[in-house]
Amino acid sequence: MRIVFLNMLCLVLFLTPSLAGAQASSPSPALAASPATTSLSPIEIAKDRVDTMLRTGHADPAWFSASFLAQVPASKLDEIIASITSSLGKYESVEFTPAKFIAHFASGTDDILIHLDAENKIDGLLFRPPVAMAKSLDDAIHTLRAIPGALSYVITEDGHPNLAALNPSASLAVGSAFKLAVLNALSDQITHGARHWSDVVPLRKQWKTLPTGVLRTWPDGTPLTLATYAAEMISISDNTAADALVRIVGATALRPYAAGNVPFLTTREMFVLKSNEGAGLGKAYLAAKTAASRATVLARVDALPLPAASQLLAAPEPAIEWHYSARELCRMIGRVSNLPLMSINPGVADPTAFRHVAFKGGSDVGIINLTTMVTTLRGSRICFSATLNDPAHAVNELGFETAYATVLHYIAGL
Repeated sequence: MRIVFLNMLCLVLFLTPSLAGAQASSPSPALAASPATTSLSPIEIAKDRVDTMLRTGHADPAWFSASFLAQVPASKLDEIIASITSSLGKYESVEFTPAKFIAHFASGTDDILIHLDAENKIDGLLFRPPVAMAKSLDDAIHTLRAIPGALSYVITEDGHPNLAALNPSASLAVGSAFKLAVLNALSDQITHGARHWSDVVPLRKQWKTLPTGVLRTWPDGTPLTLATYAAEMISISDNTAADALVRIVGATALRPYAAGNVPFLTTREMFVLKSNEGAGLGKAYLAAKTAASRATVLARVDALPLPAASQLLAAPEPAIEWHYSARELCRMIGRVSNLPLMSINPGVADPTAFRHVAFKGGSDVGIINLTTMVTTLRGSRICFSATLNDPAHAVNELGFETAYATVLHYIAGL
């Protein structure tokens, strides 16, 4: 079993190989091929357990495999169920479709993927962000606008900002959504023939940083293609992959996409600046008024060791971040949306509701961004980018994602 924490979805996804495929391409929910002796089919067992969980608000530990419970207690699932019902109201029913289970609540729905092992134990489970019912685009956006914090969003259709916008040019902290800039710079170099997706660049120790991601655990010198770095950076927001590509493409290639982010931080530099040991340098970085003086501070940062995750500051510090407007993020995702790697992780969008989905988002303490470019079933290309910053508190990520998913659900019907 492989476990992936998706901060942008506010839920935890436990993947077996089959469920990984279900999450990426939305085939039938992954169920055991050879169930233990029972009068019910695997689909009936899965449906009954989902129904019971949502009806009672409780996940019975006896239903889950030992490997699943080793990663998360059943009580955590109880918290997730409670958060969904708080968003959508009373649970009503669940239905099985060829692509997923759909749970119906008083004011919306939630898609669920589930996997049973050979003993009919749940070893994979995904609750997607809930979707509230909306009668109009204004109705869908209203919930988003009600969330506390500095909010910016834009919805463009076929390149024209015709649908909706709020502070669309405001430059806010966007977390890992900055990786769209890195991908754009790399894509330019490949388009111009300076590099190729198949180019191999060995992984360097100095590129390794804190999670998210898995490359930080791989041996130094592992030969990786640029396509691998890029796919890891976008699909699971691998920070080591991002830092590697920042160094590989270089500052000159990044400049057209840097906006005001000069010098362009690596995630390692950000983590040091936001750590207990680097707090003094963080203050010096914020006090620096020119790119040259900030670069001098970063030279000292690069000489420090990578902090442990436990040493990171708990308070929000959106000033030490990457800052982009919603319009800039829509422009950047639009330039790379057709790359296959952009659709590996569809984010909060239901990929079955669109012809094509490209996604990147980001989050940190007090920060969340979701940026999605979709092609609707009638052929329109729509970008929806939304950012929320709160310099004093952790943002309401589940509320933000639910509201965002509600807008996307409405867009799917346009």
